[in-house]
Amino acid sequence: MSTEGGLGSASSPSPREGLAQQLRQLEEFVARTESDGDEMPAEAVEMIARLREIMEALDGLSASMGDDLSKARRGDAKMDEA
Repeated sequence: MSTEGGLGSASSPSPREGLAQQLRQLEEFVARTESDGDEMPAEAVEMIARLREIMEALDGLSASMGDDLSKARRGDAKMDEA
């Protein structure tokens, strides 16, 4: 069975879920590193920023695709009524 975005299956996460999991893991790494008083690697900070941008873009794309799909479905319903 397909999940979010039609990709993945019920037993495997969607690509978006995989990215979200990676972002959570990086954020946990940052929290541990900061609580230990260690310096944050510049690469980790950059990766988190890029992953957040990707997640926001995916959310925006999903929302716009959902709007387009809803409009298309309403259009199809109107055609069926005619």
